[in-house]
Amino acid sequence: MTEPTSLAELERQLAHQMALLAYPAAPWVAPLPAPDGAEALDCAIIGGGMYGLATAAALRRERVTRLAVFDASPPGREGPWVSFARMAMLRTPKDLTGPDGGLPAASFRAWWEAQHGAAGWAAMYRVPRTAWMDYLRWFRRVMDLPVQNHSRLVAMEPSADGTLLQLRFETPAGPVLHHARSVVMATGSGGSGGHAIPPEIAQALPAGRVLHANDLIDPACFQGERVGVLGAGATAFDIAITALQSGAASATICIRRPEVPRDNPRRWMENAGFLAHYVDLPDAVKWDYALRLRRIGQPPPQPTFDAAIALPGFRLATGMPWEAVRWTGGEILVEGNGRRQVFDRLVIATGFLSDLSLCPEYAALLPEIALWRDRFAPEVAEPRLGRQPYLDRMGGFQQRVPGAAPWVERVFSITGAASLSLGPIAASVSGMKYALPRLVEGVKRRLFLDQQEADWAHFVAGDHAELAPFTLPESAAA
Repeated sequence: MTEPTSLAELERQLAHQMALLAYPAAPWVAPLPAPDGAEALDCAIIGGGMYGLATAAALRRERVTRLAVFDASPPGREGPWVSFARMAMLRTPKDLTGPDGGLPAASFRAWWEAQHGAAGWAAMYRVPRTAWMDYLRWFRRVMDLPVQNHSRLVAMEPSADGTLLQLRFETPAGPVLHHARSVVMATGSGGSGGHAIPPEIAQALPAGRVLHANDLIDPACFQGERVGVLGAGATAFDIAITALQSGAASATICIRRPEVPRDNPRRWMENAGFLAHYVDLPDAVKWDYALRLRRIGQPPPQPTFDAAIALPGFRLATGMPWEAVRWTGGEILVEGNGRRQVFDRLVIATGFLSDLSLCPEYAALLPEIALWRDRFAPEVAEPRLGRQPYLDRMGGFQQRVPGAAPWVERVFSITGAASLSLGPIAASVSGMKYALPRLVEGVKRRLFLDQQEADWAHFVAGDHAELAPFTLPESAAA
């Protein structure tokens, strides 16, 4: 197969590859009417970012066709890539795969080379952040995926008989209700609790003097300011770089630890054994992995670190927890570990929360689902891990009390809260090649088991004739 030299040619190749791998193409999911008379969705996918789009494309290829993707953002701004993400390039290796679902022509590399050639691919160190968003926009278009933007899920409840999920959305046109037989929560790292500024800091400062790195921020606000950043990971370094490039007088990263984390075994975990079979590990081993990862932290990528320390005005204060923060009337005084720092504005860059109780869309689900603290008693407790949902190997929620709420098993998660059950990088680009097929199989399994009685009835009484009616010639009669 010749290498495409344009996107149009690549799209022709993709259509051909999809036709070659279309088997089995027979429809198999029977329609189910919703209480409002419309056909219920086979699957509602919440989140139109990379996982939401990839899940929709993979389900379509498996002939699950009554589906829709819902996202609160405007078209083309789903996910973090052109909203609160600020890194110059993705933090994962450039040769990652996943959204393509095994179709070479749907891969990022094919998309890039169709526009920049093989030399352009060879010259790339890692995938530019905005290029990844451009690729996802292309993927959505070429796969013709049914995304409904400006739709924020606010409630999820079972129907009266538990066979459907009632999904309530806020939209610019007002409240909208949809019914679905299964739901995939693909709302990313922030979709299981969001992020928050510590209340003791927020209450101590005037409005606007403390921001969160995962908020939408106009970088012009940093002009001429002394900026203090709390955090040790890549996001902290990204916001410091953004502030300095936007004219900040200085940007100081304050780290509680005595030194910057250096180890990142998550890169080592990006192998076929770990990515595919972490889900098969005993609970105690999963817990130990997660506990150690929390303890050692995660450093910024080397290029990000190098870019930060090369900028005039960059400062690094290790062993500097923020034990006290107060407003003096004209500036911010931060004290910790016997030291003082003075700033004009603060940014919290300590990551996302993992607590479903903070998400209104999980309100009906949360009392019924099993959490890790319900299923596993560790030798070393960690409340934040214990609050994570105890998912099955396909990402499905499980009942806290068996038989009490079967409907929760219709909901699947590939968010930040899935990390303990599915793997610390399962919800990232790195893990998609292995996590996505399991997720899709989980949805299909639910749909298939739902209709097992109807399938049996059709198997017994349906018309399955393969051989046409015939009259046997006399010479062939025995």
